[in-house]
Amino acid sequence: FCNCQSPVMFDYDEATAFLGEWGPFQRLIFFLLSASIIPNGYTGLSAIFLAAIPDHWCRVPSNANLSAAWLNASIPLEKRGGRQVRSQCRRYRLEALLNFSAGNLEPGRDVNLSQVGQEECLDGWEFSREYYDNTIVNEWTLVCDNDWKAPLTVSLLFVGVLLGSFISGQLSDRFGRKLVLFVTMGIQTLFSFIQLFSTSWEMF
Repeated sequence: FCNCQSPVMFDYDEATAFLGEWGPFQRLIFFLLSASIIPNGYTGLSAIFLAAIPDHWCRVPSNANLSAAWLNASIPLEKRGGRQVRSQCRRYRLEALLNFSAGNLEPGRDVNLSQVGQEECLDGWEFSREYYDNTIVNEWTLVCDNDWKAPLTVSLLFVGVLLGSFISGQLSDRFGRKLVLFVTMGIQTLFSFIQLFSTSWEMF
């Protein structure tokens, strides 16, 4: 026969009596710990805004001798999200537009735009400032052929969060939670500061 004893049940208040009553010291510790963790949330949320993709379209050189009508019609329209919007990666061939403008032809009236050739954004991009003044997308032109880099940035961040969740638990059991908490906070602060001075997407 098993001489097993039933597990001893401890009263919660008795088990935590050594912590003391909920007084000023406990409130202070609770506040300091909570305040120290708040910036950690900013790191995760900041990636959403830093890697946001503003509306963009091909740049037409400012010295291009185009009429206002041809300048407005220089970007072809495409259907995206059920709406007709400006293409983000193509423009009408600038050489053809210059010839049409010099001949006083009007887009849509004298020239069928569907018959005009298109080209890539050879002179870079213009970015909308309506919602975001500056993001890594317009900082390093992560659009069109490089549009995979912005989502990858956010994905890599959260892969790091996932791995850190496993590793930090093991380290906390071995070296203590307080030490690991403050060391990782220091590392996060350091790398967030270095990130401000990123000179390329790879460094960011």
